[in-house]
Amino acid sequence: MAELQPRHRPTVLEIDLDAIRRNAERLKRHARGAALLAVVKADAYGHGAVQVASLLERSSLAEWFGVALLEEAAVLREAGIQKPILMLGPLHQTQAKAALERGLTPAIYNLEILKAIAEASAGQPCAIHLKIDSGMGRLGFRPDELPAALETLASFPWLTVEGFFSNLASADDPDSPQTASQIATFKEMLSLVRARGHDPKWVDLANSAGLLAHPESRFKMVRPGLALYGLRPSSKLPDIGLEQAAAFRTVVIQVKDLPKGTPVGYSATYVTPKPQRIGILPIGYADGLPRCAGNERGYVLVRGKRCALLGRVSMDLCAIDLEPAGHVTEGEPVTLWGKEGEESLTPQDWANWAGTIPYEITTHLNPRVARRYRLDGKWKQS
Repeated sequence: MAELQPRHRPTVLEIDLDAIRRNAERLKRHARGAALLAVVKADAYGHGAVQVASLLERSSLAEWFGVALLEEAAVLREAGIQKPILMLGPLHQTQAKAALERGLTPAIYNLEILKAIAEASAGQPCAIHLKIDSGMGRLGFRPDELPAALETLASFPWLTVEGFFSNLASADDPDSPQTASQIATFKEMLSLVRARGHDPKWVDLANSAGLLAHPESRFKMVRPGLALYGLRPSSKLPDIGLEQAAAFRTVVIQVKDLPKGTPVGYSATYVTPKPQRIGILPIGYADGLPRCAGNERGYVLVRGKRCALLGRVSMDLCAIDLEPAGHVTEGEPVTLWGKEGEESLTPQDWANWAGTIPYEITTHLNPRVARRYRLDGKWKQS
């Protein structure tokens, strides 16, 4: 029996690491001297955390990396990433020792985690970052909770407040008054921390939207995530020339000439209104394609023409209308995100069709989708 090769499937996410590097360079220039913490959680928003972090570390473009989970950080350390890694998300008390053993920097967002880190560090010098709730209502010390946190912190003199950060809730809407309110609260809380004798080296508030549109949110460090991959959190934000780093492609695996009145897909939600040529694609919602984008809400590109999704998206397959593209044959390429001729599609387009945000579109890609990386102008399969 012939041995199966690692990748036979034609559904591939093509990731241009050169574009990510150029995006990081543009974002650093836009940050005007602030250090860059590259957010690579959720497998770098679907782009490959190890590949992206390795690139940015080698290029000396990122001073820090940010992840949500201990498991994500462990993967980076096992891959040889040496730069500091900030645990942006929740850390269970039982994970404190494992985090410190891997040289990770915990976000301290409540007294339980503070005490767990103090115990796990066993009196040895340990740097921490205080996570502040400046008005988003999620993880972090609220203004009324911060004094007690600082009192508790004084009991553990071996802990050093190296960082101080918070999350912006509405920075993707330049007209929202919430951002200015959060910045003011953040500054007040930072003043209190400094008044208690702490001098955090890394002060960061700006996410991708903050970096792009709110200069007053940039402190000593900025935390771009989506923008690194060439996507803006909102079309309302300034366009600084970021390049979409990923293209999502597949092929037509079957062409079907259907008579009028033929149902297509589960539950017969689409019935051909006339004789119609359709294409079957080897991709479905198990790969991350939004199921709700079917029934002519979403489109793909074939020969540079927009072709609508017909019927419901299945787990492994979907159908498209081939008529706009002309006489298409089996095996021809299909673009779900990316440029083809004069047309292009983006994760934001898919987000619009699915009634969601581009973050959800990129992070929902299943690992069974092959990744192909371009670095220094050369393509390599993962």
